[in-house]
Amino acid sequence: MQRELNIQSVQGRMPVKFSVKTVNRILGILFQAFIIFCCLLVLFTSLKKGSSVWLKIIPLIVLFVALDNLLRHLTTLNSLVFTPDYLWLKYLLLPSVQIPYDNISKLELRKDITYNVFITYTDKKGKTRVLKCPASFPRMIEILYNIAELAPQAQMNDELAKMVNVIRDIKSKGEKVSDEV
Repeated sequence: MQRELNIQSVQGRMPVKFSVKTVNRILGILFQAFIIFCCLLVLFTSLKKGSSVWLKIIPLIVLFVALDNLLRHLTTLNSLVFTPDYLWLKYLLLPSVQIPYDNISKLELRKDITYNVFITYTDKKGKTRVLKCPASFPRMIEILYNIAELAPQAQMNDELAKMVNVIRDIKSKGEKVSDEV
């Protein structure tokens, strides 16, 4: 079954915002906070001196995993905005990052444990920085295509360059971009 991808250029429509669904983010944060609360409740009220070692260790392990997930929800990319002059990446707890398109030097799609997008750019102080974004961010193919269009000087790794070139070819022919599901 083929599914049609709606990949549009953001040129002429800026500012354009891509973001994680607010409901998903809020439910994830609330769920992790509830798990942390339950673990702390078990640790401080239900455990006795004679409780087995497993009953003492399991809430600690669950608490650690819940804290890790909560921090990920609060520190991963929340929204990305294309403006006429720069790419604006916004986070919940971390400060926002504004990257002028001219300062983007490299785009990479890499698989470490999961797929991530690495954006190499030069900041206001002249330092080269690398920003890591999860490739699971909503509409990431469209985002990468638009970054490649707005920052043509950016070098791309082979896989990403092939993907962008295929999308450019399809769009130049006026065909619809489809994805095998």
